[in-house]
Amino acid sequence: MDKGVRAAIGATTLAGLLILAPGARPASAADFDCAGFLRMHGMLRKASAACGFTAYNPTIADRARTCFDAVGSNHGAQELYAGAAEFERWQAVRHRDVLCQTLAAKFPMVVRP
Repeated sequence: MDKGVRAAIGATTLAGLLILAPGARPASAADFDCAGFLRMHGMLRKASAACGFTAYNPTIADRARTCFDAVGSNHGAQELYAGAAEFERWQAVRHRDVLCQTLAAKFPMVVRP
């Protein structure tokens, strides 16, 4: 399995857990992989602009801000840029419309087409 696909699946699971557990105690940044979460956020933010998604889950954006603060601005920015670069790499080898549909299907709790 492609490393990027594995990372996206892990990020999907992470995002789903954050959204599906509204009654649970809010997780601190130390409770999960902030670097991976920021990469997912960077990738999906880049996809949102390129794909014209109509909505982005504000809970995900809030968690990304918490993670950004937890890991520091230098590391946080690197992870966000890495996620955006991952979208660019995928877009270079796939048709953008197909890629956008795939991301919308894999991350329905984050973006809306």
